[in-house]
Amino acid sequence: MTGGTGATASGGAGTGGTSPTGGAAPTGGASGGETTGGTSGTGGASTGGAPPTGGTAGAVGGSGGTGGAVAGSGGQVAGTGGGGTGGGAAGGQAGDGGEAGRTSVDGGAAGTGGGSTSSCVGTAWPTADPTSAGPFQVAADKGVGPLAGYTPDPVYGDEQQRFNVYRPANLGEGGYCHPILVWANGHGDNPEQNPPQCIVNAATNTWCGTYPMLMDQLASHGFVVIASLSTTTSRGDPLPTIVGLNWLLEQAEDSTSPYYHRLDTAHIGALGHSEGGMSTCLAASDPRISAIATICGSSQISGLHGPALLFCGGRDTVAGCDGIQSVFETITDQPAMFINNLDADHGGWLGQNGPQGPTIFGVTAWFRAHLMDDTANRDYFYGASCRFCTDNRVVVERNSLMTQ
Repeated sequence: MTGGTGATASGGAGTGGTSPTGGAAPTGGASGGETTGGTSGTGGASTGGAPPTGGTAGAVGGSGGTGGAVAGSGGQVAGTGGGGTGGGAAGGQAGDGGEAGRTSVDGGAAGTGGGSTSSCVGTAWPTADPTSAGPFQVAADKGVGPLAGYTPDPVYGDEQQRFNVYRPANLGEGGYCHPILVWANGHGDNPEQNPPQCIVNAATNTWCGTYPMLMDQLASHGFVVIASLSTTTSRGDPLPTIVGLNWLLEQAEDSTSPYYHRLDTAHIGALGHSEGGMSTCLAASDPRISAIATICGSSQISGLHGPALLFCGGRDTVAGCDGIQSVFETITDQPAMFINNLDADHGGWLGQNGPQGPTIFGVTAWFRAHLMDDTANRDYFYGASCRFCTDNRVVVERNSLMTQ
């Protein structure tokens, strides 16, 4: 695969149920394959462990879209999350699904308002350990919000999809105002399985819906995560993520909505995996987004309004670290950090010991630090001897705004 800033497709999530603790779900892998700034093949294979046991699936191939968008569907390969080696198969989505328990409820009606000043006034957030589940039980509002996304969609054809919202079950519990995270899937994927089109089926080598552990991890820490069900999150005008953000901000000002005055609309972050990393970079110029994180995928960033964390996988053959590092090197006017998760491939970070894996707890700590003012979690990233700087599982690089 060629192209200076590869953004690729990726993992997703499991299905419903109830979760008493909002904890992590079984592990999964991820991904389809897309690039920008270059072209790729029409299939291909990579090496890695078999996906059904916490491994990953990585897609290789597909042609790059135009204007930074992504088109086409890639081949699928087994990942390295399970630690073995494996062959690749052609076509399909990628990932490895676990199923996270959660409660599904209906969303509220749309309203008006939203912006950089929050109508919710809450208590200060205490610190929390990002390497474990947070204190909140998790709920999911499924299939809510407006239709959004580019069609034809690799999974849903000519049907646009709505959104899932992953959140604390009791919004406002403890007097907190919940920061917003905007999630972007990888190519051909969803935040969780959505039968009949988006499923995990090892027998047919189908992997769609593989991020439940990440969704639940972030929601258990108090974030409200709005996740598009579009499987091409870097395409559409406006981007699916921006459509979802607009709707959620309206909900925050609608007195009939369960989100009414429960969201900290002044603290909004965006993150995504693979093609979703590209989508996150494209959305970064939105002045409402104050911090971003990308995982195994990125694109050139302009108009950034806050700190940026860029992860790559040291064993990723789909979106190589060199391209992601080159994007990091262009960020000089905002704090930025590049982390090479040495043992991860394109989706293997999902299977790295749950929330204790560097990527999972890294994005948790990142958004706790920047959206919740959790100063203890800043130590993972900032200062002369940051905690990630001495973690032998990763290699880090920071710009000068983070080393002071």
